[in-house]
Amino acid sequence: MESSKILRVSLFVVLISLFFVSMAIAEKLEKRINFLDKVDKVDWYKVVGKKNVVIGWKGLPDNFYEWNQKAAINASKSSLYEVSVWSVRHRQKNWKPGQGGQICMTRAKYGRSDKTDCRKTKSRRR
Repeated sequence: MESSKILRVSLFVVLISLFFVSMAIAEKLEKRINFLDKVDKVDWYKVVGKKNVVIGWKGLPDNFYEWNQKAAINASKSSLYEVSVWSVRHRQKNWKPGQGGQICMTRAKYGRSDKTDCRKTKSRRR
């Protein structure tokens, strides 16, 4: 009886500490990608869980591919996980990873680009 109480309390303490650690990781991710506030066509962005960043784009800039790469690399530097950056249209505020309908997705791990389905756009000359 006594050992089961100790086990329950220990489990509770571990779960609480994991909660706070995951909150700290999400906060770090948000600080690493706050440069997106200054990007012209980014309407909003959010961190979903420990491994996902969703960016709402209002139009696509010429250097769209580079912004996704930079966001993925910066986010992965502050995380122990492979981080995925999902680009969606600005109207898709309630969108969650895995729902489909995204513009593209970029992954990075340990500060290095891993894989992407974003396409580089050719600069337009006039």
